[in-house]
Amino acid sequence: MVRQFSARHYRPLLPSSILIANLIQSLSSPANADPLFTAAVFALYVAAVWIIPRLTPIPALLSIFASLWLSASLLWIVSGHEQGSALFLMAFLTVYVSSKLPGRLSAIFVAFLVISNSLLVFSVYHSGLGVLIDNAAVITGLYILFTSFRIRKEARQETERNHAKLAHMHKELEKAHAELQQAHLELKEASVLSLRYAVLKERTRIARDIHDSIGHELTSVIVQLQSLPYVLKGSAENPEKVIQNVLTVARGCLGEVRSVVHQMGKCEAMVGLAAIRGLIHQTGERSDLAISLDTYGLQEESWPQNVSETVYRVLQEPLTNILRHAGASRADIVLSNDECRLNMTVSDDGEFSGDLTFGFGLTGMKERAEQAGGSFFIKALQPSGMQVELQLPLTQQINKEEAV
Repeated sequence: MVRQFSARHYRPLLPSSILIANLIQSLSSPANADPLFTAAVFALYVAAVWIIPRLTPIPALLSIFASLWLSASLLWIVSGHEQGSALFLMAFLTVYVSSKLPGRLSAIFVAFLVISNSLLVFSVYHSGLGVLIDNAAVITGLYILFTSFRIRKEARQETERNHAKLAHMHKELEKAHAELQQAHLELKEASVLSLRYAVLKERTRIARDIHDSIGHELTSVIVQLQSLPYVLKGSAENPEKVIQNVLTVARGCLGEVRSVVHQMGKCEAMVGLAAIRGLIHQTGERSDLAISLDTYGLQEESWPQNVSETVYRVLQEPLTNILRHAGASRADIVLSNDECRLNMTVSDDGEFSGDLTFGFGLTGMKERAEQAGGSFFIKALQPSGMQVELQLPLTQQINKEEAV
């Protein structure tokens, strides 16, 4: 950092040295100009060399360049030479103009230098056309050369800035990609946890039913069996009646057990539907979205596990999109099936123009449906809203399970 600062600080030393060397050469050769005046003009140029790098406003640069041109023109008038120190100073000024002023403004200023210098030399020294052309060629050639240097430098700097921006954008994209992957993993873990929670909730309900119904009846059987020895010893009550009551309660208890076991078997197969109900319930509690579930056309309730998981995962994305982007007030979910396939439609009344880009979530839904052998469609509703339709095969999956 110190080295870069020092190089930048002492960069005007080279042009200052060139000016001083040319001043010594000018003072050593005979000329009409006063040496003090010549030295003053060169001192003005040396001072400008150190001041110009610290100036950025265009008006200030134009003022300095105009002062340098005027002083060099006065030296040209009093020097008595058509080509000498004054021409060198004009060439020196051209280099700085081409390096510091914007392209169009520098071209205008250099054109003014060429024209004014030609008129000055012609009017003062009555120079011929050859001298005028030589002077104009020197100024023009220097301008073209240093302008090309400047254009290359600016192009290189612009390329470096673009590379730096691209590198920064690449880092940001890598960071966003990593965050997206992490979010995807967390979403998958949350989906599994939600599915397990739905199963646990259903089993808890069944356990509560067993405790409330069968537990109560078994307690009644135990109490009556405990009192049976006392009934047999006494004659207050008919023992056969007590035994008949116990049998009646036991048969009822057995019926309850069979009913609960049957329902439990259905719930194990319906884990997907239970999870869907849990997902709808959670989404409704966490938002103001009114969600309805229609299972009237659902004839086959025994889904394969992969179908249940696909339906659950696919349903998550439309509900998330509706909450985040659609601005909808309600969503309608319809589940139905025939002998061959399971159908699910998710409709909303939100804002949807029909133009849709398949991002990460929609692409994931489409891939899940295709991996399960099904199809996935999206369409716009009138007057507003969007509908997502999922179709999954049932017969093929069931046949595979039976073959296994």
